[in-house]
Amino acid sequence: MPEVHPHDNEWLNKQLYGVPEVFRQEIMADYAAKDSRREANLHVLGERKAIATVIGKSERFYHINLNDRDCTQAAKLLSRHVLRLLANNPRLNLAALYSLIADFIKSQGIVPPHLAERILKAIEMGHIAGDDAIKVKGAINRAKDEQWWRRKLKTKHIREGETLSRRYNQVNRAKGIYISNLGLGKIRHRWQENQSFLESTLATNEHGYSASLAELSSLNVSNPSIRRQELMVRTRGFEECSKAMGHQALFITLTCPSKYHRSLSKSGSKNPNWNGATPLDGQQYLRRTFERIRAALGNQGIGIFGFRVAEPHHDGTPHWHLLLFVEPEQSQALLKVFRRYAFEEDGNEPGAAKHRLKVEEIDPSKGSATGYIAKYISKNIDGEGIDQDLYGKDAKDSAIRVRAWASLWGIRQFQQLGGASVTVWRELRRMEAIKAAELNWIESIRQCADQGNWQGYTEQMGGVFCKRQEQVIRPLYEQIREAKQNPESFPETNPGNPEHSRNSPEFPPETRPGTIPESSETLAGLEAAIPGTSPDEFRARSASIAESDPEIPTIKTNRYGDEALTRLRGIVSFGVQIITRIHQWTLSQAESTDRFSLECCQ
Repeated sequence: MPEVHPHDNEWLNKQLYGVPEVFRQEIMADYAAKDSRREANLHVLGERKAIATVIGKSERFYHINLNDRDCTQAAKLLSRHVLRLLANNPRLNLAALYSLIADFIKSQGIVPPHLAERILKAIEMGHIAGDDAIKVKGAINRAKDEQWWRRKLKTKHIREGETLSRRYNQVNRAKGIYISNLGLGKIRHRWQENQSFLESTLATNEHGYSASLAELSSLNVSNPSIRRQELMVRTRGFEECSKAMGHQALFITLTCPSKYHRSLSKSGSKNPNWNGATPLDGQQYLRRTFERIRAALGNQGIGIFGFRVAEPHHDGTPHWHLLLFVEPEQSQALLKVFRRYAFEEDGNEPGAAKHRLKVEEIDPSKGSATGYIAKYISKNIDGEGIDQDLYGKDAKDSAIRVRAWASLWGIRQFQQLGGASVTVWRELRRMEAIKAAELNWIESIRQCADQGNWQGYTEQMGGVFCKRQEQVIRPLYEQIREAKQNPESFPETNPGNPEHSRNSPEFPPETRPGTIPESSETLAGLEAAIPGTSPDEFRARSASIAESDPEIPTIKTNRYGDEALTRLRGIVSFGVQIITRIHQWTLSQAESTDRFSLECCQ
């Protein structure tokens, strides 16, 4: 075990200048384990090169900056560089300009704005026209925007720091479970900033009711408790659907190959098979594998529905739990497909047969399907009802770390497979009871949603296998048009204070959620869908609305000009449009801030 040679002290300090102490300790521990001075110094050079690769710098970098202080200045410089590139190449066509800008964005370690495959092919051919040209111009406009760069740089920066934490084994059951302590601190700081913004921003509607965005967000699924309860209701509803259909419940756990795992599960020591993969690489592997599984199941006519939960191992590597319902005679064919694709990559490595794919056939006489997944839902949200996690840690503290892990890597924790739209479910729960007999089919579905009956709601919407476009009720979106009003005014996006909602005397019936606007589409839809009901009869019972401005206003687009802004207005069924979001809200800042644009609230 070589000691640091006196002549190497200055050299080592220079090589490791700016490296955080926790990383430096790991490097020097490996340094001391080398057999010779030469091997030890070569190890330091190798680590320096590896760090430079992660943070996207040359090997002559001066230090690692784990703070976000440089992101704002860097974003300003990068956006100005893009402007110079455009100014210096006035004769290039749109395709060539995009290629030039995209190459520059990639050189900064950032993925260029997403474009459809057909647009990318058109760029390669050098000819872009029509709506495709608008999309390409929007991508270029993003590269000119300082705020776009700042968001991308901050995301890149925090993930680089977490990647290095994993490299130096700071994410495991012994040091920082699920997420490093450095990464957790940065995510907590981000949460605090967001909460401060919500608390200091007031929303006021046209009736004068005012509340902070923090109060409003606590009334919807942003609240972990409400989110957990809603997921449990939906899971229980799916189980009841499966019983009614005679389906079998399977609980499947899908895990990544060994090379995606940084640390060994029992000891927390470094995994010699790790190839440098990040949790995002592991999530992409699982997504890619499941896409192939679903495609194969579809080709064989095997229908499934249920829920998927993504959660981390102790070292942050994701794995999936799937609660699936399938016809009993198709269960073996389903498992055969899972085994085929789960072991397609490194399927013969040691431990794969034991850990890669786990299947439990749920026996209703021994326990409910919802009970199998309930603890996974809870420990990935708030830890309610659980004392300890799988590794013996406090469940509520672990839940915070899991949510921080998902936020840092941008991993979707929960996904519904099949079934009816949860957006429609939430909109129906905002509504008053519908008294018009002609709309009894909507009222029947609304009652199921209002009573938390996910099974009845799903069945009346068309069933678990009904396509979204064919479901009885669909969300109603409309494009936002430029209007002569306060630019900070925007449609209701939160349910508001319970005391000022459905039954408040301040809101006359014609302006409460559930208002049915009179329109030719509504009348035509009713006439076609309801025998014996004429448009005139419905007109007498429907709410009236003000006539629209004869001048058609311009459709409002985002700040980059490539997408029309849309907003959720309510629901639509057989041409009947019911408006559930009828208020106009105006934002005001109790404290000045320049970090956020109010446009994000559209």
